[in-house]
Amino acid sequence: MQKNTHGASSARTLDLTKAAIIAALYVAMSLLLAPLTFGPIGIRLSEGLNFLGLYHKRYIYAITVGVFIVNYFSYGIWDMIVGSISTFIFLWVGRWLGEQLVKHSNFKIDPMIIKYIVLTIVFSLSMFTITFSVVFLGFDGPIWPLYLNMAGTEALAMIVGGFIIYPISKRINFYD
Repeated sequence: MQKNTHGASSARTLDLTKAAIIAALYVAMSLLLAPLTFGPIGIRLSEGLNFLGLYHKRYIYAITVGVFIVNYFSYGIWDMIVGSISTFIFLWVGRWLGEQLVKHSNFKIDPMIIKYIVLTIVFSLSMFTITFSVVFLGFDGPIWPLYLNMAGTEALAMIVGGFIIYPISKRINFYD
């Protein structure tokens, strides 16, 4: 007797499709906003999509793939590897820390806002990995201003993204 796997296969296909859409959106946003993304300030507004990783783990993989592709256009293979691994690790770390803080605290605000704040802090602080990559690739200026610029622009991108993704999450169920 043949087992019916259509439902499981269909769910996997839907998961993959949703992840592919988010990865493509990350790439499209980054490339369409290239003067900001790759300019001297280097603010990547597509980083606001990181918040989707708080709703479903498929988006962690999707954002990681998006970062991998976009980083080809910045510092090439080295940035593709370091940037995407950093994204993957810090999305999981931020997701876990946010869940722990919500579970072990008694804040009177929406728990998702706490998770957004935690993820923003984690990603801003995580810019040390990118700072060291840039230094490794030949940047010869002072490290602290570089790091502070990267952490600051990351925080700004995440805050802007949070103000966009959070209200959208009230209308679209990102958990599914």
